[in-house]
Amino acid sequence: MNIALFNPIQHMRKTIACLVFYLIFSIGSLLIPVYSYITELEVEVNGEKMDFANAQPYIDERTGSTMVPAREIAERLGAEVEWDRSLEQVTLHSKHLTTKLTIGQKNASINGKEVKLDAPAVIKNDRTMVPLRAVSESLGADVDWVQERNLVLVTSSDKAQRSTWIWDSKIIENERDSILKFAVNQRLTTIYLRYETYTNQEAYRTFIRSANGLGIRVEALAGASDWIYENKQIYIQQFIGAVTQYNTSVDTLERFQGYHFDIEPYTLDIWKTQQNWVLERWMDTIRLIETEVRRTDRSMTMAFDIPFWINSIAVPGTNYSFSAWLLEKADSVVIMAYRNTALGSNGIIARAKSIILEAVTLKKQAIVAVDTLPSKEGDHTTFHSLDPAHMESQLQLVKENLTPYPSYSGIAIHDYVRWIELLKNNR
Repeated sequence: MNIALFNPIQHMRKTIACLVFYLIFSIGSLLIPVYSYITELEVEVNGEKMDFANAQPYIDERTGSTMVPAREIAERLGAEVEWDRSLEQVTLHSKHLTTKLTIGQKNASINGKEVKLDAPAVIKNDRTMVPLRAVSESLGADVDWVQERNLVLVTSSDKAQRSTWIWDSKIIENERDSILKFAVNQRLTTIYLRYETYTNQEAYRTFIRSANGLGIRVEALAGASDWIYENKQIYIQQFIGAVTQYNTSVDTLERFQGYHFDIEPYTLDIWKTQQNWVLERWMDTIRLIETEVRRTDRSMTMAFDIPFWINSIAVPGTNYSFSAWLLEKADSVVIMAYRNTALGSNGIIARAKSIILEAVTLKKQAIVAVDTLPSKEGDHTTFHSLDPAHMESQLQLVKENLTPYPSYSGIAIHDYVRWIELLKNNR
């Protein structure tokens, strides 16, 4: 069972919604199955193996829950830990949440709201042991079980972003509930939603408010390869102006929280013959976007979709990579590392890593994207015809290998409509 995640760093106003989410614990969390042949259980947090020196994690045979030392896991996820001996109660303080677990009780208190757990906290060998999933997710983390390796993979909230694109914004009018249900089931934290003035504006208000209530961020999506031409740049100004007008006319929880630009001028025929000219016009376009966004609303973030190979292209007249230049301008980038295997010299990780490292140096954030659309470039670039379970296994490997880098912040799957088809075709 997938559990929607609340991201406390990104969604400061979502505490109440988060508490509702934790009621899901009363239905039951995704439990690690109990296997008699398990001899060693490993836990990795952000791709780094946890060394439990004094108390080893174990699986509670009654519930299947993985039990870990409270202090070690909480502190690794950035929380402070307090122990009240008289109450036999451990308290975890994160940035926005306070979680209390009492020894022997299958209930926890999260910001004063009582929720049900699958297993109670216990004392074993003088150490407080707590259910890993419940504690991790109460701190905004993502938890995955890698069965073939007896591995629990924990990803902190700042690295557990999971996003998709919605290009046909008209579907939010009639499919809002199914989209949001899908978003919850797939643990989405962000939706890149195309904004168009001719779409029902009330539909945007309702959709964004509902998404906000689920702790899901919505960014205004737009872009076209021909935006680099001077006579087309009026569309940039019109788009940013329209989003600004929309945001100022609605309540806070109904607003877009950022801009998301997908501009791919390398798809133009002129790229083959006048690459430097295209790059220079592309830079002019990005400068215009930056100026307009910062002028109208500095609270709005700005993200760019970029191909993984753009780091091999230099800014005209320099040795500086074009991807680094784009990173300087953006708050974050989405690296289109369109491959259907994680490992190997032509895999997702290898293709994304150069820009991930640039983002580390520049102190920017990068999301790694994969594709579910059919591709003319070859089957190796997309998960279009593959089992969704294969895609998820490859994304787990991406998370495990890239979360140690400070710049890595999550996964994006392109796009919603084709992703839905992929899931339906493999039922």
